[in-house]
Amino acid sequence: MNLLAIDTATEACSVALWCDGRVHCQRVMEPRGHSARVLPMVEAVLDEAGIARSSLDVIACDRGPGSFTGIRIGVGVAQGIAMGLDRPVVGVSSLLALAELCGKEAVLPAIDARMGQVYWALFCQDKAAPTGWTCRQPEQVSDPESVASLALRAVGVGSGWDRYPDVLSRRSGDWIALRFPDATAIASIAAREIAAVGIEKSGSAVPVYLRDRVTD
Repeated sequence: MNLLAIDTATEACSVALWCDGRVHCQRVMEPRGHSARVLPMVEAVLDEAGIARSSLDVIACDRGPGSFTGIRIGVGVAQGIAMGLDRPVVGVSSLLALAELCGKEAVLPAIDARMGQVYWALFCQDKAAPTGWTCRQPEQVSDPESVASLALRAVGVGSGWDRYPDVLSRRSGDWIALRFPDATAIASIAAREIAAVGIEKSGSAVPVYLRDRVTD
């Protein structure tokens, strides 16, 4: 299976091509440049792998939560490529992608949501789950002080932790600094889910914002 994954939901922009387990990836940190960067990055990973667009089987994208503009760019590009090729699109949570990057048993990812809030959830590894993870606390947005105290000690990760480390460290355990969702994680999760349940039952690519009032 040739799976193209796109992530533009936060400050980082990345594109990954998953070819039966082999991954080619392009990454850049340019918060205001995603719209100009993402399509050249798609072409770069395709060229690197020697794969034509017509050989793609699935398009995956980060469906949020995160930057309102970033989510729209990533989902829009993914849907545009998929429509042109008549291919399916699979959406993956930005918070789940952060958990995947940690590789820990229990992870509390949090993304800075601006306006004094964070997007967060709690995930635990679960080999029986289609994505490889079980969600123990659903995706939500709140002020850092309102992040639920957890009996289970989880590792923290994401820009929410970078901004509010002292507050969030009282809710969980250790944390990993300066990590952002990444297309390699999006690709791995999507490929695993597709293998487990099929395209039709895999994650929707409908954007997830978690609140009506947004800011980038």
